[in-house]
Amino acid sequence: MKRFSWILTVPLIVVAVVFLTSNREPVTLDLWPFELSLHSSLHWVLLACVAFGLVVGSMATWLSTAPARRRARQVRQQMAELARDRAAAAANSGQSVRPSPAIDAPAADAPEPERRRALGRY
Repeated sequence: MKRFSWILTVPLIVVAVVFLTSNREPVTLDLWPFELSLHSSLHWVLLACVAFGLVVGSMATWLSTAPARRRARQVRQQMAELARDRAAAAANSGQSVRPSPAIDAPAADAPEPERRRALGRY
């Protein structure tokens, strides 16, 4: 997957650099409701627009995943509480605690790095 990422990223960066360096003409950016005009090179205006889009898109993605992160945090807390209760019950009864697949194993649909970390393979 990392190679695929590099195969896509490197050509896109090269195209972006060539595009930005070939568009160096001065432009005037008028901000309509305000009496404000900005004079800059076209490549700076394009770069600012890309950066703004990146920030807005990142914020939208982060906000849209908030419910999933909250639910994952609640499930982790519930699992930790169940593991504590099971350990306490085993300590009170004098039995040893055997691993329980329902509590100790990571969820089958958990992301791969989280599963590896939970299984001690990371």
